[in-house]
Amino acid sequence: MDFDELRASIVGLDAMTYLNTGWAGPSSQRVLSRMRETAQEESRVGPASPDGLALARRIAEEATDAAARFLGADAQDVVLTHGTTEGVNIVLHGLAWESGDELLTSGLEHPALEEPAALLADRHGVQVRRVRLSPKASADEALDAVASAITPRTKLVALSHIMFTCGLRLPAAPIARAVHKAGAMVLFDGAQSGGHVPLDMAGIDADFYTVSGQKWLLGPSSTGALYVRRDRHELLAPLLQVPGVGFATGLAALSLASGSAQLQAGFAEAVRVYEELGPERAEARVYELAARLRDGLAQIGGVAVTGPNDPDAVCGLTAITLDGWKPGDLADALWERHQVVARTVGHPAGVRFSTAAFNDEGDVGRALEAVAKLTG
Repeated sequence: MDFDELRASIVGLDAMTYLNTGWAGPSSQRVLSRMRETAQEESRVGPASPDGLALARRIAEEATDAAARFLGADAQDVVLTHGTTEGVNIVLHGLAWESGDELLTSGLEHPALEEPAALLADRHGVQVRRVRLSPKASADEALDAVASAITPRTKLVALSHIMFTCGLRLPAAPIARAVHKAGAMVLFDGAQSGGHVPLDMAGIDADFYTVSGQKWLLGPSSTGALYVRRDRHELLAPLLQVPGVGFATGLAALSLASGSAQLQAGFAEAVRVYEELGPERAEARVYELAARLRDGLAQIGGVAVTGPNDPDAVCGLTAITLDGWKPGDLADALWERHQVVARTVGHPAGVRFSTAAFNDEGDVGRALEAVAKLTG
């Protein structure tokens, strides 16, 4: 599949300029068809019949295998989830914490990481510390900031691989090496990286890595996966006792994704579409469009890009401010006047554009034209 074929398979793009994949990406007809066919087959054989249960097991295995390929991992080290929020909670609340242990994170994180971290502090006396990362940090500056913030009490470093507010892309593998050298573990929230950049768990060497299906992978909502390094399996206690897995051991006991076969089938199909595009080709396309967008924004008076400039730290997320506009009003005007879909973000406040593999130069041009018309 090439990029034009992918774009043609997504309905609705003629009616809008969709630049909000960092929130949720539109699914291709292949993904939607696979979900519909699975629902029909499940209904035909009876969802709780022996054949229906066998179908659900096969699809769960297919989705797990797809998640493992997506993560660049072994299927034995992957468990299906309903998204990155669930994966983060499985890790943060599955580890055995003692009062005084430190959790090191940053001030640029999503509430999906911030809120369970705060709960650890309330319940277990965990010291939650936040490394000061500049939204405009270079990759080297980000690495140095994280490495220098680790202390002997640090049990876990939990960071987004890509920061959702400003698009700062962290050097995951060097950070993991620094964390391990200090004797701690590392969790990466991959909500913005899965389907955005190629993933290889052996190369990154994270202890834990969680991804979602509904963003850059262009899969269905309520899908995702968690990677747990082989020697960390037994460190995580189950978050909930789910029927059917309550007496399981190891990684299988962590599974909460006992739900929809249709969604899991859609997730597996989205991985196949991504593989056919080619992760490296998709990444290059995303970065090419983002660079075109940033170059154009630089020519518009009153626009400031809030994220990094370092080529090793940028990605397909571009957040801006515009003189004279509050972020919420700007996002509303982009949609209401120009049918450009973007979103507001905070820390730092701005409006964020996501350039995905299905976007094209026309999308970028329309976004630039819309921003230019709103100046002054």
